[in-house]
Amino acid sequence: MNPRIRSYEDNDFYSVLGVLREAMVVDPISVERFTRQVLLDPNFRAAGAPIAIVDGKKVGFCLSIARQTPLENAPSDAERGYVTLLGVLPEYQRQGIGTKLVAAAEEYLLGQGRAIVMVSSYAPNYFIPGVDVNAYEPALNFFQKHGYVEVYRPLAMQTSLWDLKIPPWICERREKLEEDGMLFSCFTPSLALPLIEFARKEFPGDWVRVVRETGAKILAGDSPMRLIVAHTKDGVIGFSHFENERFGPIGVAQGQRGRCIGQILMYATLDAQRQAGFRAAWFLWSDDKTAEQIYNGAGFKETRRFALLKKGLA
Repeated sequence: MNPRIRSYEDNDFYSVLGVLREAMVVDPISVERFTRQVLLDPNFRAAGAPIAIVDGKKVGFCLSIARQTPLENAPSDAERGYVTLLGVLPEYQRQGIGTKLVAAAEEYLLGQGRAIVMVSSYAPNYFIPGVDVNAYEPALNFFQKHGYVEVYRPLAMQTSLWDLKIPPWICERREKLEEDGMLFSCFTPSLALPLIEFARKEFPGDWVRVVRETGAKILAGDSPMRLIVAHTKDGVIGFSHFENERFGPIGVAQGQRGRCIGQILMYATLDAQRQAGFRAAWFLWSDDKTAEQIYNGAGFKETRRFALLKKGLA
């Protein structure tokens, strides 16, 4: 089989969604989400999105990203490119089509001056944090066969909110911290700048964007409980966030950890999600140490395990 590989075109939209729907069965992607996270991404280039065609039928798709627009407050990743989606229709798999798609993506990234390609999260528009080692085991084997090496295995977790119970020690610890001058507040306009500064200082990456966008949505009518902030007269020391059933991000200043502030923020946010009518809370990315320290105690259970992969480009 000798598939024709070409760059994405406008009339490929629904065919690509069909390929991804059949190839990535655990991760359905809606029309709206594909439009928002792929086509409207300022870093999207059609040349980095090869399509495989066999006898006039579109049978495979790969999405690679070379960042063109720097991400606010994030370290430069100018040496990196990302592969975030790869799908081949099941009846056309194991015929070399995926190999040609990834080769085309790598060629694009190399032409963009990238020295490393990552199969991993890509902010702000990543879909999953790598290859699901259970749902997509053949894909993991495929990438490893093509020179990709495993870097890290993040996990996704979920907990039920039906019977959420806040442990008494959480309430007691919160009361003690409040007696000492700490406040746990939902987002207000007066917290906007201190919160942005906190995120910029403590968590370089994509969290400043999360704070900005969520603050704007709250001002437009979303619940202020979507952002819960721990702060004192000296400034913000932590916050927790949710969007619908998705929990996080959550973070506490480096110098304030070990005081149970993270656990207090977590339970406050889970309770806010429950009050908003959601019956479960989940997130896509944590590590085993954090899961053991924080999430297991709140009933979170591992639901997925991913392999983050990388490969050097010649």
